[in-house]
Amino acid sequence: MSNPVMEEKNGEDVRIENVSNHSSAQNFDAAEVEPKITWKTVLAFIALASQFNAYILTLLIPSTTLSYINAELGPNANYTWITVSWTLCAAVVISVAGRLADIFGRRYFMLFGSFVSFIGTIVGATGQSINQMIASGIIFGIGSGFQEMAYACIQEIVPNKWRVKAVGIFDLMAIISQLGPIVAYSIIDRTSLGWRGAYWYMCAFHGFFFIILFFTYYPPTFKTKHRDDAKTKLQLLGELDYVGLFLFAGGCVLFLLGINWGGRQHPWNSAHVIAPIVIGALLLIALGFWSAYATLKYPLMPPRLFKRTRRFTMVLVVCFCGGMLYYSMNVLWPRQSQALFTGPDPITRGLYAEMIPLGTILASFLTFFICGQLGHERWQLVGFTIVQTALIGSLSTIGVNDMTQAIPTIIITSATITPPQLLSFGMLSLAIDDQSDIGIAVGLAGTFRLLGGSVATAIYTAIVNDGFASNLPGEVSKAIEGLNFPSAGIPALLKAAAVNTAAAYQAVPGITQDVISAAGMAYKESYAAAFSRTYLVAIAFGGIAIIASSFTRDIKSSMKTGKTAVTLENDKSDEEQVR
Repeated sequence: MSNPVMEEKNGEDVRIENVSNHSSAQNFDAAEVEPKITWKTVLAFIALASQFNAYILTLLIPSTTLSYINAELGPNANYTWITVSWTLCAAVVISVAGRLADIFGRRYFMLFGSFVSFIGTIVGATGQSINQMIASGIIFGIGSGFQEMAYACIQEIVPNKWRVKAVGIFDLMAIISQLGPIVAYSIIDRTSLGWRGAYWYMCAFHGFFFIILFFTYYPPTFKTKHRDDAKTKLQLLGELDYVGLFLFAGGCVLFLLGINWGGRQHPWNSAHVIAPIVIGALLLIALGFWSAYATLKYPLMPPRLFKRTRRFTMVLVVCFCGGMLYYSMNVLWPRQSQALFTGPDPITRGLYAEMIPLGTILASFLTFFICGQLGHERWQLVGFTIVQTALIGSLSTIGVNDMTQAIPTIIITSATITPPQLLSFGMLSLAIDDQSDIGIAVGLAGTFRLLGGSVATAIYTAIVNDGFASNLPGEVSKAIEGLNFPSAGIPALLKAAAVNTAAAYQAVPGITQDVISAAGMAYKESYAAAFSRTYLVAIAFGGIAIIASSFTRDIKSSMKTGKTAVTLENDKSDEEQVR
């Protein structure tokens, strides 16, 4: 039997549809169902959490070992593309993978992503050039795009009322990957394998949990998902939105290429930067018109989702702004801490790099124990974004002697940036009428986070680099006053101070220890001022996040039921339950 359900939408069209009880696309009704989870669901949840850990490792470990990779295989000016390529590929694949899995089923897409990332670890561990390491980053990005689909997978197998809690505990289980930086630095410091050992660590992790995933995760099959329409795979392949796929992939890649080329490979006013940004933006605009007006059976970007402005579109804006802060912090903080506070010791660097992951772990506790209980998701978003924006303002005041201020501030900032992202996953998944759209809904959240992170990283990196370059000459001149250093040696001293290594200073004619100490302090002061300016700019994006959060809507209480969207194929006859 099916019951008519009417979804009321303020300011939006009223849509009436029949709600089926089929596992492939269960929708919500008002009847309360006692929530329950079986042991097989728990095992599948753990397997999916392992894939999230694997995905995070491919983000954190390469980014924390970049300098060591470049030192051995370079120097190469393109070494940052080892991580940039990850973002480029993952941003596109996350949404595409989610949509394809909505249509064809999730199991083999998850397994494919896990296997691809496993191959990426081998390519990286055996890398003989920066180009090969970039290829590893590309492979990681493709695999991770499928693996992040785990956020959608875990939400559809738990009771709807527990989704926010499930996302919280899911993120909490990522503590293994959040310790990735310190593990990587420990391997570098204590073994002869160096950074390659960190890649082999990822390889073992990916390989083992691929096997676990294979034997525990059995979501609805293609046959189950399409038992009502009886469509074949060939029919569905013919009905896919290939134009939308081209516009989305082309637009994202070109836009991100332009953003990442700016200020690095080419000047910001160069045609090499402006052209891909403009063309990419136009392709994404064209995608919007195509999705809205073309007659499509399976649009890549279902327009019905974006019509829910407050429950869906504004939440994506929050995800974009959150990505601008979270992903960019993972790039900026290691650089800032190394410039201002740490020495060359790898373990010390690793401990400082763990500050942001530590905040993420705290955020997972908050989401599971508090956010999932409170409700009022809109006001939670507003509160978190206000606090994080204020803390970013505090970060702008950090100087070379403010380590005691920097450490707790960066941890708490990280702890306030993550909960809005996790809340957004639950809000988006429960804002859709048809739960068969959960892959693209949650996938878009991932895409918007990565797009925001890429844009912010490009902006912030440019501000830091330009600020440091403009500050250094003045700071060095001021620092060496009265030290009787010859003016003819200042150009060489500036060049050495920009690198700030013992070897660079020893190459400067007439150098003394007092001059080295003064130049080293000038190096720190120059970076402190540059990072201060960067955080001041970030406050503006925090303001946008606050405004967007205030326009979202709470999850409806009628959606927080004990029903699950799907039942695992190997769980349909299982009577043993965990309450």
